[in-house]
Amino acid sequence: MFNSLQDFFSRKSSGAKTNKEPTDDDVKLAAATLMFEMVRSDGKVEQAEIAAMGEILRQQFSLAHEDVDEMIKLAQDTSDNSVSLQGFTSNICGKWGNAKRVTLLEHLWVIALVDQRVDAHERHLMRKVAGLLYMTEMQIIQAKENAMAHLGLDNF
Repeated sequence: MFNSLQDFFSRKSSGAKTNKEPTDDDVKLAAATLMFEMVRSDGKVEQAEIAAMGEILRQQFSLAHEDVDEMIKLAQDTSDNSVSLQGFTSNICGKWGNAKRVTLLEHLWVIALVDQRVDAHERHLMRKVAGLLYMTEMQIIQAKENAMAHLGLDNF
């Protein structure tokens, strides 16, 4: 799996254009990159957020622990070298149905809420990603409520 992800990263960082359909690994990396964007959106990379991201990646994509670390590193590298979220969300929208995109939004909320505060930058990124994923206001609210329930938060 990670050879494909590394190939994806190599193509993106070298500026190579491909006209092929994104692979499942491309979409997984796109989702992980959005998660990493949420981790760092408030200006600091906190261990609790990285741990939450790692657990989400492990569960969602059935990754081994060593593969989770590699995925996070690739997501960080991809994030560092990207200029737009649109390519990532486009890949996701092309491969994932509405239910999987809502689940991704829930995961982004978990990452944003794990430190029990939501920064203005995190809110802005959430709205931007939700719009690019074609989520409705109700889906955004429900995703946040589900994330809060997952984390055991009563009110936020």
